[in-house]
Amino acid sequence: MPPKKKTQKANGFMMFMIEMRPRLESDGHKFPGGLMDVHPVCTPLWNNLTTEQKAVYNQRAKGGPMIKEEKLDTRGVPLAWKEREEQKKIIEKSQVFQKIEDLVAHLHGQGTLENHYFHLAHFNIAVSTDEGEYPPCEMAIVKFSLVDGIASSIHEFVNPGQLRLGYAYEAGLHSEKTHKIPATNFEFFNNNYVAITNSIKRMLKQQDGGYAPLFFVDEDRVKAIYILEWLIEKSCELDNGYQKMNPFKTYSLNKLFYELRRYADLDDPRLRFTSTSQVSEYFGNGVFQFSPNMACKWHEDQDNVTFCSLTKVKNYAYTISDLCCEHYGLSLLPNRHVPASIADEDRYVVMPKVDKVQDAQQKTPVMKQDNEDEEEACESVPRLPNTFSKVVMKSVGPRVAANFGSKPQGVLPGAGRGILAGASPMKLIPEPITPGPPSQESAPSTPAGRGRGRGFLLSDD
Repeated sequence: MPPKKKTQKANGFMMFMIEMRPRLESDGHKFPGGLMDVHPVCTPLWNNLTTEQKAVYNQRAKGGPMIKEEKLDTRGVPLAWKEREEQKKIIEKSQVFQKIEDLVAHLHGQGTLENHYFHLAHFNIAVSTDEGEYPPCEMAIVKFSLVDGIASSIHEFVNPGQLRLGYAYEAGLHSEKTHKIPATNFEFFNNNYVAITNSIKRMLKQQDGGYAPLFFVDEDRVKAIYILEWLIEKSCELDNGYQKMNPFKTYSLNKLFYELRRYADLDDPRLRFTSTSQVSEYFGNGVFQFSPNMACKWHEDQDNVTFCSLTKVKNYAYTISDLCCEHYGLSLLPNRHVPASIADEDRYVVMPKVDKVQDAQQKTPVMKQDNEDEEEACESVPRLPNTFSKVVMKSVGPRVAANFGSKPQGVLPGAGRGILAGASPMKLIPEPITPGPPSQESAPSTPAGRGRGRGFLLSDD
């Protein structure tokens, strides 16, 4: 026969703990170990009760229920609590996915999806503790849209501060296996958490006074939520008057990629990923991560570009562009949608500007006239592929398309479907990158030549 479940008769103090637990949790206390964790918090409170007050709980315990001992896992965590937490995560993920679906559907309905800026982010951490702490050591964010590609970026080495006692060795191992950033005494660490947090706020600030969400890959969202709260707390420690409310929202980058691909043509099931897990595979392949000018200067010098946060976010943006832009009728701009080192002059044709933002009443694309300043046009024109697919014809119309040859030369087959993995490399003179001071915002450099993408400085073989 299986052993009987152990039970313990409730006493007055136990009844007091059961009553106080929800009150303490509402004040911010957490009790992952159940009543075992409530015990040290309630003990001084119980001792302060009068004899008459204790008698009330003792009397209640005499007719109270038998308390079953909670089943625990190997680490002493109640199984019932773990199940509740897992259920909460599933519900939260479903809610976040729904928000992204609603956002993309709204932008698509307004005709502004291609022009809308999304903020893709990545944090490197010094160490992960058993207490659920993820002190950061590096961060990067890019401002990205399907039309413009990467419009601007910020990159910082963040001082993780004093690590929890006993984790110095683990931090060293993690650094050696990944980003190589030392957890202490790193000369490029930025200790000004106020400046770091404010630089993020400036990038995310919207016209209505709110803040745009940050998109992280699913595997990093838990860390990101902790780190953003951590930055607010550190900023408050440096500045007593700093706003304590955390304005940052974290969304799923996997789900965003899934929806952007799907909305290129809702009637074409071939554009739909099977799941967000398939999206993770595309991000993980890192087709662009070894291209020049992807990482920060320090990681370039360390010959460790793949773990740089700046490489991560650029790879996210380039991967989305490679698999989505063609189906929206948008060509790939060097240093914005793809690394300039794999750009090809024949694949970049300057087209008359098509403003994707629709008029609120007419609901039709607004064409910009050709009598504007040439330099302004070069800086703002979204350009279209040399091949005129159905998507392109819908974007520019047959009249504009007829101005170009029906058989363009030098077109690389399969554009927008992992095209760049098999492209033959061209030698280009890379643009020098001058490392700037911490907390600087930087925009991707414009390729050499007159206007964007209208010529490259090619070195002789």
